Amino acid sequence: MNKIIIFFMLMLIASVSFAQKASIKGIVIDSLSGEPMEHATVAIVNAKDTSLISYTITQKNGSFLLSGLPTNIGTKLIISMMAYNTLRQTLSLKPGESKNLGKLALDAKNLNEVVVRAERTPIIMKKDTIEFNTETFKTRPNAVVEDLLRLLPGVQVNYDGTIFINGKEVSKLLIDGKRFFGTDPKVATRNLDADMLDKIQVYDDREEDPDHKLSDMEVGKIINLKMKSKIKKSTMGKVYAGMGSRGRHEMGGILSNFRDTLQVSLIGLANNLNKTGFSSNELYTMGGFDRSGGSQAWDGTFGSSYGGGIESVASAGLNINNNYGEKLKMNLSYFYTNTIRDNSTKTVGMQTLTKTIINTESTNISRRDENKHGINGLIEWVPDTVVRVRYDPHMDFVPQLNTTATTGNSANTQGKLAKSFGNTSSKVFNTTFSHNFSYYTRLKRPGDSFTLNHSLSLSKNGSDDFNYSNVTSYVASIASYVQDRNGDNDRANNSGGISETYNRQFTKKLNGEFLVNTRYMTASDQGFVYDRSPSGLYDLLSLNLSKNLDRNTFIQNLRPLFSYAFTDKLTIRIGLDGELQYVINKFSDDKSLDIAKRYYSFFPIFRLNARNFSIDYSERLQQPQIDQMVPIERKYSDFYRTIGNPGLIPSKVRALSVNFSKYDYNHQLNMSFYSGFNFTENNVVQKTTKDGTTGAQTQSYVNQGSGTNAYFGGNLGKQFKKTKKWQIGISTNFNGNYNHRAFFLNADQGTQSNYSVNVIQNINFNYNSTLSFNTNYALNSAFTNYSGVAYAAVTTLKHTVGTDVSLRWPARIIFDARYGYSFNPQVAAGFPKSSNIVNLAITLLMLKKDRGQLKISVYDLLDQNIAVTRYAGNNSVSTTEQQILKRYFLINYQYKLSVYKSK
Repeated sequence: MNKIIIFFMLMLIASVSFAQKASIKGIVIDSLSGEPMEHATVAIVNAKDTSLISYTITQKNGSFLLSGLPTNIGTKLIISMMAYNTLRQTLSLKPGESKNLGKLALDAKNLNEVVVRAERTPIIMKKDTIEFNTETFKTRPNAVVEDLLRLLPGVQVNYDGTIFINGKEVSKLLIDGKRFFGTDPKVATRNLDADMLDKIQVYDDREEDPDHKLSDMEVGKIINLKMKSKIKKSTMGKVYAGMGSRGRHEMGGILSNFRDTLQVSLIGLANNLNKTGFSSNELYTMGGFDRSGGSQAWDGTFGSSYGGGIESVASAGLNINNNYGEKLKMNLSYFYTNTIRDNSTKTVGMQTLTKTIINTESTNISRRDENKHGINGLIEWVPDTVVRVRYDPHMDFVPQLNTTATTGNSANTQGKLAKSFGNTSSKVFNTTFSHNFSYYTRLKRPGDSFTLNHSLSLSKNGSDDFNYSNVTSYVASIASYVQDRNGDNDRANNSGGISETYNRQFTKKLNGEFLVNTRYMTASDQGFVYDRSPSGLYDLLSLNLSKNLDRNTFIQNLRPLFSYAFTDKLTIRIGLDGELQYVINKFSDDKSLDIAKRYYSFFPIFRLNARNFSIDYSERLQQPQIDQMVPIERKYSDFYRTIGNPGLIPSKVRALSVNFSKYDYNHQLNMSFYSGFNFTENNVVQKTTKDGTTGAQTQSYVNQGSGTNAYFGGNLGKQFKKTKKWQIGISTNFNGNYNHRAFFLNADQGTQSNYSVNVIQNINFNYNSTLSFNTNYALNSAFTNYSGVAYAAVTTLKHTVGTDVSLRWPARIIFDARYGYSFNPQVAAGFPKSSNIVNLAITLLMLKKDRGQLKISVYDLLDQNIAVTRYAGNNSVSTTEQQILKRYFLINYQYKLSVYKSK
């Protein structure tokens, strides 16, 4: 109760304080023409040190409004726009004052005038680029780029490190216009120092849309970090190492060498802390928390990105960027990652049939040893303002060694059905190569352009499996058995395509786009299964389980598309996609079983783009999977078999989506919403027959009726960055999904509907980079119900709370704490329903410029970490618990280095 009273007192103080703030408004015009000026940048800075207080951009009528401004301190108004001289005006605002500055005129720049240097403009709008000068944002010593981004107006850094700018997610991060270890922004934001930066540029990701055909809502944002001039010839990086209890350890580092147009970076790590190497959850916080690598707000677990298990990772990477003059840019990166993942799971399930209930229980102990080699490249050539050529190759080689040991028990209401144990060992390989080539040129006729795109994807994977299983049957109709098998599997998926797009500008408002797209795809799946003979060799070929499947697909599209702009903010696009699909399915060497089909289709295309709103409609044909069509029965055991259906036909999918996005610069408020619906005709569904007396199951596939998938989500965020020291952000995120389809279970036929709704509330607070507080609450709900049958509905709720606090006081000491709470009330008996995760750390900064960092931390102080999930479907409910990383203590030391070279 005392905490609640204190909270409301703080809110009351904050509201009273906000009520005492001041506001200003005005209209920016051209000094010569008197016309209003749209997209001029209006900023308020502290007069003493020019640190930014607030900013906005002018509306179409030149007006602006800034509210919540501090009073009784010296402030300065700065208005800037490209090709115009910057206007500066000193202000002294009183509590509660609302000042109208009237019309403020900007003078066009004179090319011969003398430039007088003053304080740098904190924010400037350059066409579609927002540029922040970093020296106007004061960060703590040793701050990384993410800390600086949190201070920028309109920027939201979420709990998991994802970044939103003016309500839109950042898709890429560049350094001086170059890639940095791929496209994941967090590799740079959590490893590079903030004091390396001169400017931060933000603009739309138009790399694949040079003609600006897509609306602002359809493209992501790019952050480009402009380095200080002294960094252009320097070597910078950090190294760290740590040891802890329970054999926990970590070590790693990053080193970057900058030489004008050449940048070379090395990165590496080794740990057994579930920090997956070079993925969305790796190496981002050197020596900090983030040990779990998972998303607490998503699934209620606190484990790795796989939801459970213990991972040991050793990774190394090389990134090279070089510009050859101003026209040619090249990037090359190589990663090696070895991941050893040990996991154990326990699953209990209950399926209700007409006359009985089948209960199952299983355990699984596994190890995966994976070595991944990945090479990525980029060559971009822009010889002039007319032509752009881009080549983007990727290659991965991923061998694995996997072992699994399983046990299982099943029973119905009358007694035991079967028990089993077994083990599997597999050698797995996966090799892929892909590239994308694009050639773009503007044509002589204004507004016209031509684009050539070529894509190629080659993928080959397979495995050599040894499977042993020993099954004891307790029912008279099925005998106990032992199986000892070897499987040799090879799969290949290859595709290539080429498309030509001609863009024609008929009038200022009417535009035409004509696309010709040709694609060819091949897919093969070959597998030979051998039973072990009395001689001890695997030489008894099982024709029933072996397969030799091939699918060849040729697709030709011809698509005219016309767009008409009623206004600058309202455009409609209408087109017709003519498509030919020729598909050949081969099931064996017997050509009489081949199925060859041609499909001719015409799909309408519609899109409406408004200022903050868009609607899309499209259609497509979706082929069934070839292994669902195999015209034989495959008997894996007396308890499980499958039957293919060669009569399956393609499904037709109709897709409708709606998007809304708006950012209010004056109030730093962002709103977004999206929703989509996919309606599927001739839906391919699974047909299951399960014997209640034996537990034996047979599975087949049919086209049955229609299916519906719907999804929605949105975000509402408000930032309070009105003063030099205080930054507060509040955001609400929500999303949901709905799936509706037919199902067959024995003689029962009906429909199954699955719903999920997730709501996440985030609050971020920062005071002078000394105290930061970030918290979120997530409610994850899932519902399954049935119609046409008397099956019970199933509800699953998960509550999670995540909070982290960081205090940088006294000087050179940092206290960190993170608390996570998970509550899953509906999980099965015998599984933990809740957990409290507490992480604590204390860090001592040392040496010149705080280059040294000694940290002592404890993960999962209360030793309550869990990974429990629940699933419902086909009138069954299952609960699974996985092995998870438990409590450990760690001592870690980190050192930053920087060497600047003279020019």
